[in-house]
Amino acid sequence: MTPATVPGDHCSPELTGRLTDMSTTPPVYRHTLTARELRKRRILRRFLYSQLALRQGLLIALGRESPLVPFTVEADPPSVYWVFRLRDGIADSLPGRLGLPTGITPVAVRVLPDDERQFLLTLNVYRVSGITNGMRAEWSIYVDDPHTGVPRYLVLDARSSTRSMDPIDIFTPASTVRHERDGRQLTTTVGDRPGGFECRLTLPDAMSDLPSVSCAPEWVSANDNIYWANGVCDRTFYDAGLAHPSMIRLGADDVSIDDGSRWADLIEPDPVHVLVYRDAIEFVVSPWDNIEQLTR
Repeated sequence: MTPATVPGDHCSPELTGRLTDMSTTPPVYRHTLTARELRKRRILRRFLYSQLALRQGLLIALGRESPLVPFTVEADPPSVYWVFRLRDGIADSLPGRLGLPTGITPVAVRVLPDDERQFLLTLNVYRVSGITNGMRAEWSIYVDDPHTGVPRYLVLDARSSTRSMDPIDIFTPASTVRHERDGRQLTTTVGDRPGGFECRLTLPDAMSDLPSVSCAPEWVSANDNIYWANGVCDRTFYDAGLAHPSMIRLGADDVSIDDGSRWADLIEPDPVHVLVYRDAIEFVVSPWDNIEQLTR
């Protein structure tokens, strides 16, 4: 077998220079436009699409269109889901305990296709960019969508390392959310002791080479509408990064948890799953999507 040739290996200096230039210079696009035609089209493009953006902004301000904003869950450090089973009998008491709106009740779901449907609480910690930036942590349960009857997320508690907005507190101050990777060690801290959540994960060697685990379709579609405890919901749009994620499941020996959070009394101490995403996930979010339809 002939060994592969790399730039500069058995190449002339002229060819080596061209190969180097190709890797560092932007692509050259072929066209037939004159310099004047280029200027006209650039100006027209900027003007027309800026007017469309202004029009959309006006319609959003008037409540006739919904805002759509990017929301990216970054790949590093990897996003992690801790999936816990609710203690027996807790699900029935949650609507009253949490003051949920009438008609929004917990529902049993599957996270992985082979799971049995169970009443679950999940904690997701990740780095976000787009609509907001920084580390975020969200404790969620799963409820029946009052309009469709399908499972949806309901965020019980959202924390951020930077100041943020949500429909519960409006402006939420920054709090302790750390999610740091050092080699194979991933350390997560949400909140301050003694009322915080802490976890140390040991990531496997060659994590990128491991096969992905699949998500149950109902767990994916639960993201379509994400409710908050007061009944306001965000609508999300996503691609295969969430529908068919690159995700691994860790074993019990890879995870050490110390949970002093207010939610620890609702759940069994050992997680059903600890799921680690390997790639970024791109969303487009319509925040507080149903706010115009809510009435008193």
